[in-house]
Amino acid sequence: MTKLISLSKIKDNPFRDKKRNPIDQQKVEQIVESIGTTKEFWKGVYGRELLDGSVEIAFGHHRIDAARQAGLKEIPLEILELSDSDMLMRMTRENLRGELVLALEAVSAAVKAYGAGAVQFEALNPKTNIQAIRYAPSFIPQEKPSDTFNVSHPYTADTLARFLGGIYVKPNKTAQDLVRAALGILEMEERKVHGFSERVLHVQNGEDGTTKFLSAQKIIKIVSDIKKREVQSAAERKKIQEQEQRLIEEKIRLEKEAKEREKKFEEEKKAKQKAIVEAKRADKAEKAKKIAEQLKEKEKKAEEKKVTDSVRISEIEKKIAETRKKEAEQAKKDSYAPIKRDVEYMLRKLEVIPTENNALRDEVKALSRKPLTPEDRQRLRNAAINAGNWFIEFVGLAFIPPNTSRKKEKK
Repeated sequence: MTKLISLSKIKDNPFRDKKRNPIDQQKVEQIVESIGTTKEFWKGVYGRELLDGSVEIAFGHHRIDAARQAGLKEIPLEILELSDSDMLMRMTRENLRGELVLALEAVSAAVKAYGAGAVQFEALNPKTNIQAIRYAPSFIPQEKPSDTFNVSHPYTADTLARFLGGIYVKPNKTAQDLVRAALGILEMEERKVHGFSERVLHVQNGEDGTTKFLSAQKIIKIVSDIKKREVQSAAERKKIQEQEQRLIEEKIRLEKEAKEREKKFEEEKKAKQKAIVEAKRADKAEKAKKIAEQLKEKEKKAEEKKVTDSVRISEIEKKIAETRKKEAEQAKKDSYAPIKRDVEYMLRKLEVIPTENNALRDEVKALSRKPLTPEDRQRLRNAAINAGNWFIEFVGLAFIPPNTSRKKEKK
């Protein structure tokens, strides 16, 4: 049923994420120029009516924004009976070109809706690899879900893809790389991996200066490498911390034993000294002498043991200092991780110039074969040399290793 709906009553699809997938203002302006109020223009823009009289649209957000900018008050919309699942599915099916930004929106919305019980995924096969299982609304694989995750909402990349359908699932019913790449990005965001941002997964898009996502396969590898480094780093930190804790416990044990021995010796010493005094009072000089010799021997052994304990404790303190140094080095390495990702991003930007600018290369080849005048041929050559010199003199020089020997001379 088609109704004229006031624009003030129209709401976005509840699963639409304008922060991640913002409205393209250039596209809206183009629509404004050709906007109309006929049913044909608004065909395909439909939604569901809520109890308060407002209408949530399934898709067509650019056209709605264009209508508002054009100053329209109401537009004809087709009103349908749509469930949450219907609203989500209609929004996700807009991604016909396999754009990752739309896949991120679709995957995120589907998993969160599943976790909230708004939609249903198929049940997992009992033989599913536990390392592939996630529990909605989380994007992190969990072998054993913690209390913060709802164990009644397990899913895998494949069951998610089959729910989304369309371009998200392969003919063999497994997930496309697009889904796995989106899950990897969302997992990195949920883990709050230090220094991670979508920017490191972008590359310059041709000559217009805009950026685009890398291919899904490349993103899967990058995310896998980041996770591998993160796991290795966490394992190394844990190993160092456990070693430090064992050393601290060993030091505390030795110090406690040393104090107990010292206390015991002091008690024995007092007892021996008392025995010597009593023997002298009883005119038992030989006995007093023997006790004194025993006391002297015990004092000697106690002093030797004290030195031994001191050496052992000192050695442990040295090892603790070494582990703390390792911990500091690991922390420094971890803090460098975001810079490392910036390095990888810069390398991709520099590599894309000679390897992906096919259009420019083809133009250069085509132009070079034409009967150019010597003057124009030289002008083109000079321009190319100037561009090359810029890379050598600016980009190349910017990354020359610091000359430490010069710094020392200045000091």
